[in-house]
Amino acid sequence: MTDSDMTHPLTQAQSAEARLIALEKLVDALPGLIEAKDLRKVVLWLEDRQILQDGQEDPGSVATDGLEMELAIANVFRRMAERLEAGMQGRSAR
Repeated sequence: MTDSDMTHPLTQAQSAEARLIALEKLVDALPGLIEAKDLRKVVLWLEDRQILQDGQEDPGSVATDGLEMELAIANVFRRMAERLEAGMQGRSAR
């Protein structure tokens, strides 16, 4: 089902917000759904995507002209990795 299949279609902003909420719920659920070693692989994958193509780990150290979207995506990946790591810690504390 797509947004256009709905009786009352969502605006672009509502659709983007719905996707964001769904992704956040998925990230929060992953620690309880997959094995710790596989979850660690996901975290490593996300961490790899926090480094811009020029190899800079510190987004503040590169010129941002034209890179705003890439920097924002790297920041989202960082926050996802942090949430997963927190979930892993909570899982091991049980």
